[in-house]
Amino acid sequence: MAESVDWSQRAAKGFLASGIDPADRRGNKNAYIDLLQKLALEEVLDLKGSETVLDFGCGSGRMSYWIAPRVGKVMGLELTLEMIELAERYRRAENVEFMVYDGVHFPFLPHPVDLVLSVGVLQTMGGEALRRSISHLAKYLRRGGRFYLIEQASDNLRIGRPSVETYLHSFRETNLECLRHYAIRNGRGWLLYLIRYGFIPERFFPHIARREIQRCRSEKKKISYYQDYLFVLHKK
Repeated sequence: MAESVDWSQRAAKGFLASGIDPADRRGNKNAYIDLLQKLALEEVLDLKGSETVLDFGCGSGRMSYWIAPRVGKVMGLELTLEMIELAERYRRAENVEFMVYDGVHFPFLPHPVDLVLSVGVLQTMGGEALRRSISHLAKYLRRGGRFYLIEQASDNLRIGRPSVETYLHSFRETNLECLRHYAIRNGRGWLLYLIRYGFIPERFFPHIARREIQRCRSEKKKISYYQDYLFVLHKK
């Protein structure tokens, strides 16, 4: 199930495309998905303003820079130097620090973090790699801390994405309590194609995104392709 991704090549695609869809040449689809994911997180984030955040698989830093004004410090952990270089070229906040690791040996952090954030990273893993990564990330988190994830999930083995139950099982194995989980976006649909090819102006994106989040959250169905799923976790 694990997906092989050359993140160094993805870095050449730019700030949004490197972490979302590198094939989106116009940028409309990536702008919409970026907005939707941030709107979904805004609905569930519970912040005091002084938190230390670990952004796992931070990529270009799009989520690190987004959450930085709301917290005390952000540490972005990334696999490839090219992604870190891209993030530095787009630096938008001073309270963000980026670190490179080898994908196997998780770096030592002197203090536990209050919040772990991961968007579009764990979905590329499978089996033991998924469980191992979640276990390490849970160790970084202080007791009572929160773990927010947006990851693709599918019930179709051909898609190469973990099922919702696979994620939930991995959380239970690492002493993480799942407080909420629901779909926020469909991976395929006619509306997304209209957005991608510029038939829907960007000023309508916020309204469409909120409607899609609401609709997907209320649906309970087998995932034949994939859906973006939001998970809110708590460390016991």
